[in-house]
Amino acid sequence: MEPEGIKVIKDPGVAKLLSDETRRRMLNILTHKEMSASDLVEELDKGYSSIMYHLRLLEDADLVREVREEIVQKKVQSFYRATAWSFHVSYYLDETMTGDEDYRSWQKELYNRLLEGLSAYGVEVPEEQKPRAKELLRKLYIEQKKEFEERQEMRDPGVQLEPHIGRSIAHILANVRLIKDSEYKKAAEELIGLIDL
Repeated sequence: MEPEGIKVIKDPGVAKLLSDETRRRMLNILTHKEMSASDLVEELDKGYSSIMYHLRLLEDADLVREVREEIVQKKVQSFYRATAWSFHVSYYLDETMTGDEDYRSWQKELYNRLLEGLSAYGVEVPEEQKPRAKELLRKLYIEQKKEFEERQEMRDPGVQLEPHIGRSIAHILANVRLIKDSEYKKAAEELIGLIDL
């Protein structure tokens, strides 16, 4: 079974599952190849019962599914694969799940990583500007997520596209739409001023 294209997660319970690093890592691995629980134990250096627990949660949420069984050393092993190539937590959950501490921590970590990630592109933010830069990155990120999700919902599922082509088109259309948004443009220009691009 090949994964579908992009799956937008709108269920708060499913989004909360992704606040766990082990489940995110498992999902990332299973988007690239099918693996058994034993393979995941070895790959993630976790106990078998822990891996099975996380697999069941992901399977119940329809994020992974069993794709085949194989007899290995006289035991039946199930192999799993992600149900999509890419998973996106819906933009509106960022606001509706503000009371969930695990989700908030995950989001704070994400925004910190966005800020730190600027250095990979040679962009350094002055220390005193980091709180504002992080807030602007958060705003731009959420607006891009919103537009990307809206473009995805407009997509005709009957037209088959390679996953990277579908994602690229959705991103391009989202960016075209955001160019016209004055608030987005204002935030982008302020960020440009802070990071001296």
